Amino acid sequence: MREIALVYLDRSGGLQKFVHDCKQYNDSKQSCAVYRFVISINPSDIAELDASLGNCILHNPLEAAQIFQSVCFIAIKTLSLIEQLQTEAQISVLLKPTHLPPLSSYVLSLSALPFNYTSQRFYMSEGIAIAMGTVTKYTQGARFLCTEETCPFSEG
Repeated sequence: MREIALVYLDRSGGLQKFVHDCKQYNDSKQSCAVYRFVISINPSDIAELDASLGNCILHNPLEAAQIFQSVCFIAIKTLSLIEQLQTEAQISVLLKPTHLPPLSSYVLSLSALPFNYTSQRFYMSEGIAIAMGTVTKYTQGARFLCTEETCPFSEG
C-alpha cells in the first residue's frame, strides 16, 4: 500500500507540495520536534489505483494516516529533505479528503448521533460542520522573550 500511496502522491501533485513543505521546514532556523503535513487526498482516485488503500482511507483513516506517515518518512530520508528529522514518530500526517463518495452510508444524520456512529471514519454533514481529531502524542510549546530591555527575561 505504501507504493500505491507514493504513486498517488506523485500523480496528484501532492509529492511536489510535500517536497516544498519539507524545504520550508529545512530552511527554517527554528528546529521542530514534530513536522506536520496536511495531505489532500481524493478517495475515489486512490480507490481506482488500489481498492484496498481506498477502502482503508474511507473506513480506517488512522491506519491510512500511518501508511502516509511511513511514505513521508521514507521520502524525507531518501531525498534528504529535512536534516534534523530523526524518527518516523516526528512526522504528523493529517489526511484531508477532497470529497467523499455520494452514498447514503457517508451522510451523517444528526438525529441518530451518536448512537449509530461508533467508527472513526469520515462522514458528510450538511449545514453543520463537525470534525473529529485524532489523539496526538506530541507536546508542543513556545518560548517568548520580553522585548523591553528592563524586563528580567529579555535575554535567553
